[in-house]
Amino acid sequence: MSQNQINIAILDDHQIIIDGLKLLLEIDKSINVVLEATSGSFFMRKLTEMGREVDIVLLDLMMPEISGFEMAAMLKKDFPEIKIIVLSMNIDGKSISELKTKAGIKGFLSKSVDKNELMTAIMTVHNGEEYFSEEAEREIGNYEKISKELEQITLTKREIEIIRLIDNGLINKEIAKKLFISEQTVTTHRKSILRKTGAHNVSTLLNFARKAQII
Repeated sequence: MSQNQINIAILDDHQIIIDGLKLLLEIDKSINVVLEATSGSFFMRKLTEMGREVDIVLLDLMMPEISGFEMAAMLKKDFPEIKIIVLSMNIDGKSISELKTKAGIKGFLSKSVDKNELMTAIMTVHNGEEYFSEEAEREIGNYEKISKELEQITLTKREIEIIRLIDNGLINKEIAKKLFISEQTVTTHRKSILRKTGAHNVSTLLNFARKAQII
């Protein structure tokens, strides 16, 4: 293998995705796909055998045997010199942020990425920088903004319980019966919840609760 080449490993549970990525990447003579796998355990076994021959891993998050998050954490622990770029259809700010902080990934792209951006990401990461798509950066920003807002909001255990029951479609009378409290108490809790969260109706409250991962 040429020292000037970037050695890539691909882990995805769909062989057709791997085949497509190889076709795209190997057009460029500076790229060499040295390992491919649809199984996390096989991937780790082969990677252990290969050692430092891999520069960058293109990693799918939705793996059946070992999740992409677990795999990224394992790579960070056992092969800290290998850089990780995640390719995923699910672009979620919380997940991306945790992958950065806990698993040390260096890049994140949607699977709908085109060849030019994929190559830019690989080259950027290989040169020691990070590359997160515009959409990924936007989702991270939204998540961090919401996280800061949540730090200022303190919901009680009972209020969270009521939010979840509202999400289940229960009205005040039904919530009161389920929690063994008066309907007036439920009304008071709901007013407190709306005030604390800044929600104006059930729809905006539940939207907030989903972003805060309460429901």
